[in-house]
Amino acid sequence: MKSVAIIGAGITGLTAAFYLKRKGVPVTVYEAGGRAGGVIQSSRQNGFLAESGPNTILETSPKIAQLIRDAGLESRRLYTNPKATNRYGVHDKRPVVMPESVPGFFASRAFSAKAKLAVLREPFVPPRRDGKEESIAEFVKRRLGQEFLDRAIDPMISGIYAGDPQKISVLHAFPKLKALEEKYGSLIKGQIFGARERKRSGEISKDRAPKFSFDDGLQVLTDAMTAELGNSLKLNSPVARLIQTGDGWRVSNPNGEMEHGAVIYCGTAYRLAELQVEFGTPSIARQEKTQPQAEHCSAFQIFSEIRHPPVARVVLGFRREDVAHPLD
Repeated sequence: MKSVAIIGAGITGLTAAFYLKRKGVPVTVYEAGGRAGGVIQSSRQNGFLAESGPNTILETSPKIAQLIRDAGLESRRLYTNPKATNRYGVHDKRPVVMPESVPGFFASRAFSAKAKLAVLREPFVPPRRDGKEESIAEFVKRRLGQEFLDRAIDPMISGIYAGDPQKISVLHAFPKLKALEEKYGSLIKGQIFGARERKRSGEISKDRAPKFSFDDGLQVLTDAMTAELGNSLKLNSPVARLIQTGDGWRVSNPNGEMEHGAVIYCGTAYRLAELQVEFGTPSIARQEKTQPQAEHCSAFQIFSEIRHPPVARVVLGFRREDVAHPLD
């Protein structure tokens, strides 16, 4: 059996390789950098544990718990303090607790009476059926109003995507949110009536899903999967070219060329735009010839149009006795 080539050793590539190998499928993981794990990177310094990327996992699906069991990490999993549920937004230059539930929203000082009325009328706002792709800002303003966008959604989008809600597609950034409108005609109705479906599937909505990490940070998970892969993981091995053969693919990297039965791409969008792919099937070759010459220097050049804003993470550490806040 020919091995499967996996390009990229972030969490997606590692998970794909981990499960393929457990099923007896040989894999080779090509990672351009000198370490596996992608943006997940944990470090200890001066008694503090810092994360360079994400700091927790949302346990929204039974598949996540299954992954932790399969990786043998259940004893090292640490859930967040159940009492520490508060999130803060800045309003009038002061931190204000953001509501975590519908009743909490109507009791909150973070939103005006006008914004609360806009949420009350949300179930009666007709769903959009014309097929137009909306930005997150357009979608939220239409269903929940400008204030909800400014005080709740915009800060959240900045935190998740470092992006502008005016320029991000709701369909691609929050497909489940769009699906609620399409299926139930309302976000609030979808939360209520969709609860039964989530219960049957074992899934939990993000606002109620428990969050966890590990005793030495999230890198514990990627390190465990990396160790399982052993010599199947090739570091400092950027893939520059893929050539389709009669029964698979030839992968070209600085260390040479290898034959594989299939390829799974788990790298970044901008690297995919640079990847040279030679398709060997006549149907694809004929289709490529009909395209203008400038369009097929890379089969995936369109991915170069995706914007990637630069992000810097700063971690500050304080002695507990110097912090008066209860940290709830």
